[in-house]
Amino acid sequence: MLIAHTTKGKGVSYMENTVKWHYSTPNAEQLAQALQELRG
Repeated sequence: MLIAHTTKGKGVSYMENTVKWHYSTPNAEQLAQALQELRG
């Protein structure tokens, strides 16, 4: 068994700790924003 204490969506402002993103996919605009935030 492996137990990981992680933060879902870490590094993406609108995804971080938001349950919706456990089962949703981002649209094109959201994806672009996420990639920009992750790249810094």
